[in-house]
Amino acid sequence: MDGDGRAAGHGGRVQEGRLPRGSRGLRTSGGRKDLMPHGRVAISQITFRDSAPEEDAAIRELEARAFGREEEADLALDLMAGPVETLSLVAVREGRLVGHLLFSRIEGPERCLALAPLAVDPDFREMYVGTELVRHGLKRAREAGWKSVFVLGEPNYYGRFGFRSELADPAVVEWQGPFLLAMELEPDALAGWSGPLVYPEPFSKV
Repeated sequence: MDGDGRAAGHGGRVQEGRLPRGSRGLRTSGGRKDLMPHGRVAISQITFRDSAPEEDAAIRELEARAFGREEEADLALDLMAGPVETLSLVAVREGRLVGHLLFSRIEGPERCLALAPLAVDPDFREMYVGTELVRHGLKRAREAGWKSVFVLGEPNYYGRFGFRSELADPAVVEWQGPFLLAMELEPDALAGWSGPLVYPEPFSKV
C-alpha cells in the first residue's frame, strides 16, 4: 500500500500522487499558501534513513494523513511492534517526516519481504519522495541479505525498479493477479520456486 496514488503492498494505495495542473504552491496546516521546492530539487533537501523507535507516533500521523484513513497507520505500527522482522525507512526534511516505507518478512521463498505500506505526506507529492524511498529501501534490503520482495502495485510504477508480474505468478495467495509483482534482490532467488505466500496477521485487518 502506498501513499503515492498507486496500489502497493496489500490492497493499498501509493501517495506520490499528482497535484492539479497549474498548482503553484501547497496549503500548509496553518492555511497559508507556501511555494514548495519541486521535483529533484526537493530531493536534495531530504534525508533517507532507517526510522527510530521514538518516531512511531510521527509515522502513524504521516500514514493516516497520507491515506486519509487509519488502517495503514495501524498496519505499519502493528507490524513494527510485532514479532515479524521489518525494515522501516523514513524521508525527513528539516526535522519533519515526509515519507515512510515498510518492508515485512513473509513466509514463502527464502528470505523474502513484502513492501507495504509506502506513504508520502500530501504536501510532498510530485517530488519523487516515494520513488527515492523505494530505491533506498531496496538497497538496504539487499545489503541486509534479503533475497526477494513482493508488492501488490501498479506495474508501470514498480516495473522501473525491477518488479515483474511473471516472477510473482507461482505464488499462491488470495490477491494473485497482474498487480502482484516480485523482484529478485539476489540473482535467481525465485527461480524454480512456487507455493503459498503467507503475510503477517496484521495484513488481514486492512
